Amino acid sequence: MVRSVTPEVIRHTAREVAAEGLAGRGALSAARSGLQDEQQARLLANFDLLLEVVRQVEPRGQNPIPPEQDRPAEVERRAKRAVALIAPNLRCSPEAVVERLEQLASIFASVGVRRSSARIPAAIADIVQVRNEVMRFAESCDDFGPNADLIIHAADLTTLMAKETLADTQTLIRDISGLLNRWVVEPDVLAQVLARPDWLLDGWDRICALWQITPDKGAALAEMATLVPVVPREVDAWLSQRLGPVVDLPIFRSRLVQSREDWRTGETVCDEIARNEALLEKTV
Repeated sequence: MVRSVTPEVIRHTAREVAAEGLAGRGALSAARSGLQDEQQARLLANFDLLLEVVRQVEPRGQNPIPPEQDRPAEVERRAKRAVALIAPNLRCSPEAVVERLEQLASIFASVGVRRSSARIPAAIADIVQVRNEVMRFAESCDDFGPNADLIIHAADLTTLMAKETLADTQTLIRDISGLLNRWVVEPDVLAQVLARPDWLLDGWDRICALWQITPDKGAALAEMATLVPVVPREVDAWLSQRLGPVVDLPIFRSRLVQSREDWRTGETVCDEIARNEALLEKTV
């Protein structure tokens, strides 16, 4: 059982709470849908990891058809045979191999196994899209240059680092036997490695949602700029050999906040209730 606290763990917990109806009807519906998506992502990751076992363990030339293109019944037969072949090398039973694959699927679900449709690759694509839309908007309106520049720079840096850490997770899959062994020896460490892209993207779902739901794009830019996350200091250790030292993004100065006033925008809490409920529907 993985004990590490990651954005995925926090997100799942928030969805479970929201699914009880404590955050409103919109969030309730979004949370239930999100929990279903999580389950589907785990199933896909489990299936893809099993296909990797077949690709890497099945004797070369035994079957010319790639496992993902084979008939379902044949894929099942090949998978059982591959699991039986790899189990002795892992010094465990075939049932234990299957259990490890299911556990690994829970931490590979968000990054995916060779799937661009997984949540993290899709989130990176969303940030790139919003970044491009912000750039086009800023080019047509000179008044919002500083906020737009900050968001564009932050998006570029974030997506660059997220893609690098995402590539690291895909490298792990190249040695499925080593991955299965490592899961037994250091599951928490492995979970944290796979959580790196999520840590980098943490907070950007709200930023993207603000851009999507706010009609006044100038106001959206002002608030988005205050929400830009600071780059985790750990990134230097993760990527310094490839990207060089990573400089933290600007941190906005603190200020006094009046009663019932939102610290990011200056608007009153009552003014933001409806907007926040709309955001919950997109980010829970």
